[in-house]
Amino acid sequence: MTIDRRRMLSLIVAAGAALTAAARPATAVEPKEAERFVANIADELTQLVRSDLGPREQAERFREIFVRDAALEQIERFVMGVAWRDMSEAQKTRFRDAFLDYVANTYTDLLLDYEGQTLDVRDSRDFGDKGVLVFAKVSGDGPVSEWLVSDRGGDGPKLVDITAEGVSLLRTQRQEFAAMLEKRNGDIDDFISDLAEASGAPKASSSG
Repeated sequence: MTIDRRRMLSLIVAAGAALTAAARPATAVEPKEAERFVANIADELTQLVRSDLGPREQAERFREIFVRDAALEQIERFVMGVAWRDMSEAQKTRFRDAFLDYVANTYTDLLLDYEGQTLDVRDSRDFGDKGVLVFAKVSGDGPVSEWLVSDRGGDGPKLVDITAEGVSLLRTQRQEFAAMLEKRNGDIDDFISDLAEASGAPKASSSG
């Protein structure tokens, strides 16, 4: 099984919420609170997939959920790796827009493959400063995934990372973006523009 296939499966199981493990300590989250947080995300996304909304409306709603429940600022820093330090504020703004559209459009499509199935929270374990690991399983013969939840900004639980079949979604996304940047000789503007085009977003021309 290839890494790309594993990432796809993991993202479907995780409902597309690929987030980041930041270096600073997390605020304590109670295991039961983390379990409820994951269960609520799963229920909301299940309802979204089963809704009568069209593809564009589903993607827009998915984007809202991702922004609300993801540690977005830390995601961006991690998935861009060392390139983040060289990005201007204008580039970071463009990247956020492209990245959110990329996540919403790509993973809403993948979620449709799991229509009719459920993601059931099974257990959780205190993971120290990193937060709480919540274990969830797709109905039937689906895999078990590990959802890392913490309160990094003091504004309630946020999803940090998801691991399925031993693959971290966050680290896989970072590897993918690093390969995209290398292919473009490290040109950040080209990378952002191509990411925006792949996600269906307008292709920006200013470099900032």
